[in-house]
Amino acid sequence: MRFPDYVRYREEQHKALPGAGFHKYQAYSKLFKTDSLYDYLLSDGYIAFYLSPHIGMQLGHGRNFIGEGYRSLLLSDFATDYFYLKFNWRVWKLHYQNLFAEMALESVRESPERVIPKKYMAAHYLSYEPVPQLSLGFYEAVVFSRPTGFELQYLNPVILYRTVEHLLGSPDNVLIGLTARYNFKRHVQFYSQLMLDEFVFEELFIKKRKWWANKYGVQLGLKYIDAFGIDHLDLQVEANWVRPYTYTHFDSTATYSHYSQPLAHPLGANFIEYVGILRYQPSPRWFFKARVMRAEYGEDTADENWGSDILTSYYNNRQVTEGSVIGQGIRGQTLLAGLEVAYELRHNLTLEADWFYRKKISALPERNELVSYVGLGIRLNVARFYMDY
Repeated sequence: MRFPDYVRYREEQHKALPGAGFHKYQAYSKLFKTDSLYDYLLSDGYIAFYLSPHIGMQLGHGRNFIGEGYRSLLLSDFATDYFYLKFNWRVWKLHYQNLFAEMALESVRESPERVIPKKYMAAHYLSYEPVPQLSLGFYEAVVFSRPTGFELQYLNPVILYRTVEHLLGSPDNVLIGLTARYNFKRHVQFYSQLMLDEFVFEELFIKKRKWWANKYGVQLGLKYIDAFGIDHLDLQVEANWVRPYTYTHFDSTATYSHYSQPLAHPLGANFIEYVGILRYQPSPRWFFKARVMRAEYGEDTADENWGSDILTSYYNNRQVTEGSVIGQGIRGQTLLAGLEVAYELRHNLTLEADWFYRKKISALPERNELVSYVGLGIRLNVARFYMDY
């Protein structure tokens, strides 16, 4: 498969192809007479059953997503598939999830000829619906690596991993999050996320020196279903803010990543992003989708860590202690737009046409990028592969 230049640039940086695991670069170059093709495999699947009327279990290889938004600052489906065990508990107005996952410590290009080092994640998510219109949630996750395998103390099904992590000597990366969703007037939904990686109350609320280790992210979003009284016309707007150095750790093996890909937002950290999406289905066979995204961010250089790359230890060439703000470093902005038109020829067979535009402007002219293309194809019943970052 061939990808645009900005995807290939990201693959060159981290030897990781977004959304894919092990892959081969310059695959079949002699056959197709080009050096820009990638070969990779994607597969997912799981088995699920109920242990009791209130407890469900799922074991498989795939991805998970926490939240109501187009993006998630807690756990998204951007990174490639991983092996996981998940429990779902539903009692009264509570829904409680336990997730235990085995992940890859690093990315691999070509044949590794060795076992890829492993890292692990354990996560809990508790949601509460006091009334049908309102849902409140609490999320907690820890990412760690051990030469001996999974840390058994993290099998604790009760929330508060921070306590366990402190008892172990604070070697791991723990983050927590809050979620909220409110439906009103039947057609409008407000949703939000607050993600806390690390912060000191005195620094954040009293001294207010914009300390580098106040690491957090915020998401606000709104959905308008059957907008303006038009059936199947849905609108969505969303904004995401993530401070520099968020998701990072002093031990680079414990960053919030899998296969050198972010487990949360594709942009990593140190950014502001705005998203607008329109979906319209005028008839059972026709489907239209338009999206616009704009992001402002700060990037790192080879020897300066400004908090954008979540794979880098925050002890490695960190440039600031106080005065840390979103957009620090090499300033850049990206504008992305897309339009999709689809017609279902028959069940599980769709004819599609799409237009895509992406422009990046950087303070370093050599990092400027421009991609624009028109596509036409036939798709079986498989998910689309989006590279919208």
